[in-house]
Amino acid sequence: MDLILFPFERVVEINAHILSREPGMKGSIDLNKLKGALGRIDNAILYEQLDDVFEISAKYAKSIAVAHAMPDANKRTALAVALEYLSLNDYEIQTDNDTLADVMVAVVLDEITEKELADILYTLYCNNP
Repeated sequence: MDLILFPFERVVEINAHILSREPGMKGSIDLNKLKGALGRIDNAILYEQLDDVFEISAKYAKSIAVAHAMPDANKRTALAVALEYLSLNDYEIQTDNDTLADVMVAVVLDEITEKELADILYTLYCNNP
């Protein structure tokens, strides 16, 4: 299976799009932090043989959210990236955004592990209409 490595430029675009449509503090993105967060995922894929798309998606969500590389909308951006990553791999999730927002807060607070987030995403995918 060919896995997609998510480019930092797309994360920046997603964050800009979110902040153009929703309230949030605008400012510059710490590209070193963002690239570091994405690098952790790339390394897990390349060196730890991480190949489950749901686990990779969860790793994107957690890494981006906790990196706090953006002035605002870190969790929203992280969730959008995770869902887009799944979509790019032909896994569509359609669910209540409020539920996933609560899940992202729990992820950042370490109340939910990456593996548990991957399981939640998989369950949501399986329960799609």
